[in-house]
Amino acid sequence: MKLKHYIALDLHHTHTVVEAQTFSGGLILHRDIPTEPVYLTDSVKSVRGPKGVVIEEGPMSDWAMRVLKPYVSEVIICDPHRNRLICGDDQDKNDHLDPGNLITLYRTGQLRPVHHPQHQSMMDLRRWVWLYHDLVDLAAAAMNKIKASYREVGIQYGQEDVYSPQSRTKWLGQIPRRRLVQDRMEFLYANLDHLVSRRDAIRKRLYRMVYRHPVAKRFLAIPGYGKVRAITFLVIVDTPYRFCSPQKLWRYGGLGLREKQSSHPEDKQLRRPKRYNRRLKAVAKGAMEMSLIKPKGNAYLRVYQELLRKGLKEPLARLVLARKMLSVPWGMWKSNSEYNPRLVGEY
Repeated sequence: MKLKHYIALDLHHTHTVVEAQTFSGGLILHRDIPTEPVYLTDSVKSVRGPKGVVIEEGPMSDWAMRVLKPYVSEVIICDPHRNRLICGDDQDKNDHLDPGNLITLYRTGQLRPVHHPQHQSMMDLRRWVWLYHDLVDLAAAAMNKIKASYREVGIQYGQEDVYSPQSRTKWLGQIPRRRLVQDRMEFLYANLDHLVSRRDAIRKRLYRMVYRHPVAKRFLAIPGYGKVRAITFLVIVDTPYRFCSPQKLWRYGGLGLREKQSSHPEDKQLRRPKRYNRRLKAVAKGAMEMSLIKPKGNAYLRVYQELLRKGLKEPLARLVLARKMLSVPWGMWKSNSEYNPRLVGEY
């Protein structure tokens, strides 16, 4: 459907700047309204005819998209980093000018959409998965802080366990007998215990969620894929039809190559992307590492050994294997099939 009007929203938690233009660029609406559903929908509905809405990606963009979707022909959530690269740093930037700049990019087809799940339930599941990974990172940071605190008072721990409740008494007995030092260490341990308990509780919930999604359940048959990796892959990819080829998926996960070329064809270079989904890359690399320590006989290990036998260097062989960790579940999902070891050799 050909759009008659273009609408852009500059969302903030208290107010939103709304601007609407005609197909030819004529201004028909510019308002500063409260960021509440009734004001957003009323502003959009006041613009007649087929219309599209553009919003820059941010904490409230998914919510605004779902509020406005029933009232417009399309809603695009776009990449603000790309917008900045296109517009440049010499452009005027403020809340009242940004919507007009967004509409200009929208009308000229220069926006890069950011994928959001079609169904609210998938977005809710994604947020639970992100909460788990955030707690994993916080727990790791708490552990590092405890080790750093021991180093600050000159205690060498080597590779020994300083975290478990069983070993704490031994290590706490070595710190200086100063009240402030001991209280601080006990506080750090209490913080770690809290984070670990919350992390483990959410992990158990994710384990149950895996079995509610047949696609994620099928991923468990892939060597190296546990429940957390299976559901993380599910919520990141959302639908296999986002990617027209495995190569697109590899680049999205930071494992593919992008072409960079100057005016001379001989200057063409292939480079890893600088911006990619880091959690998807962590899924691929973690599954790859796990598959290499699985019992002999799994297809990934056989492919890896065959690549080394043919003379491929170990880092490149591991890269090939990590790519297969993405393309195999993608292929299973797209073809609605079960895991078959022969898939490992095909992708």
